[in-house]
Amino acid sequence: MQKRQGLVIALPVALLLFSGCGARGQAVRKYRSLGIAEMQKQNYEAAIDAFRHATDYYGTAQQDKEEADILGYLAEAEYRAGKYEDALTHYELLLQKDGRKAAYLDLACAAAVKADKGWDTALAYYEEAEKAGGDRALHLEALYLLGETARSKGSAAELETIRAAYEKAYPGAKEDSRFLLHYGDLLVSAKKTEEAFAVFEAGEKLTAANAEEQATFREREAVCQEYRGEYADALQRFTALLESGLGDKEMLEHEIAFLKTRVGGNDG
Repeated sequence: MQKRQGLVIALPVALLLFSGCGARGQAVRKYRSLGIAEMQKQNYEAAIDAFRHATDYYGTAQQDKEEADILGYLAEAEYRAGKYEDALTHYELLLQKDGRKAAYLDLACAAAVKADKGWDTALAYYEEAEKAGGDRALHLEALYLLGETARSKGSAAELETIRAAYEKAYPGAKEDSRFLLHYGDLLVSAKKTEEAFAVFEAGEKLTAANAEEQATFREREAVCQEYRGEYADALQRFTALLESGLGDKEMLEHEIAFLKTRVGGNDG
């Protein structure tokens, strides 16, 4: 609607909006509730349809916090359905409509990674979210996705950028075993196996009460030792894991067989 037209019919439009506000609100809430119910059942396509119906009721009406709430649900449903480009579009819309909040930036980062929008695009969202503050757990999820991307197809420079981001996050996340596992894996990919070994050791100590989770860190320590050429020590570590009944038996047996060829065929 053009400004000149809006000035002429401002009063009739206002009356129409107020008269239809109750019905519109009921319809929006109905579709919102339906969408949430479908989300809980993991019926993401149905949830997307419901949330889109809810947003349709806004039309040219003044935007409000309830619409931002629904757009957030819609973007989440799209992300969970694997529609990453659609999710990114709606997170960008939220950034425009509801401010550049850290949560939207982290979610946009994740969607950009999944939609393969490029390293620079995703990193820009992450770095802006870092400055904005916000939910630590959500910010770490964005970091993990960036780290996985850097490990799988990133350059040495990109690995170093993410390594620095992990180092910055470390003081506030060093008691988080999942963080330590991701951080150690990134350091291995960056060929910093000595640093990775220290991170995995910290994870092993942190998970002392959970033998299965601890075994994951013990396995990573053995891998680091293998990469560092400490074959006898790596063999001993893999053998101890196999004897404990923890870990992937097939993988452990393969590693042990290989390492035995490196230490003269003995048990180390």
